[in-house]
Amino acid sequence: MKLLLASLALTAASASNPFTAPWFCHDLDCPSFTTKQTTDNDVEIRSYDSLQWASTVVETDSAEDAGDIAFHRLFDYISGANDASQKIDMTAPVLNYIHPGAGPNCNSTFTVSFFVPWMYQTEKGPPAPTSSDVFIEEKKLGEFAVSSFGGFADDNDMVQQAVALTDKVDESKEVEFNDDANAGNYYFVAYDSPYTLMNRHNEDWIGVEDL
Repeated sequence: MKLLLASLALTAASASNPFTAPWFCHDLDCPSFTTKQTTDNDVEIRSYDSLQWASTVVETDSAEDAGDIAFHRLFDYISGANDASQKIDMTAPVLNYIHPGAGPNCNSTFTVSFFVPWMYQTEKGPPAPTSSDVFIEEKKLGEFAVSSFGGFADDNDMVQQAVALTDKVDESKEVEFNDDANAGNYYFVAYDSPYTLMNRHNEDWIGVEDL
């Protein structure tokens, strides 16, 4: 009976998620989106659904350091540091929301998030974290201009890609920055484990809206 109920629950979760994940999710659960258009200067515009994420906040001057600190907190959560003492499947991507500091010597604020697996994308949600550093939130992401790039991304790569993407959005006659992007905030999005050496996929997202 327990096996039957578990099977039915998984079937229901799959039925509520008709999204076909792209290759760079590597057969892991990942957030659903639609590609709305490709602009006149080849910028992909995606629209993301409102979904639940497990998040933590780190203040530092390095995205790489923030990622290391946050990953360990979030990995502890999915490894059983939750009120059900339950292991939760790894998902993709690791989402890094970057709120830059006021100056070159100021810390930035990084909100780093793991996508909550589809089986927990319900009103009840996933098991609650036992650490005060980790929280569950519903992100109403919306529309983004997306830049994709490979390799092991460092702080320089993230910024350079964001600058190049900003320039392209500036040039486009079809979209403009939303208020969040105008404040200088953007996302760095990583899809691969540290042990993946080839065909790595990273993205920068900048919030936009139609003209």
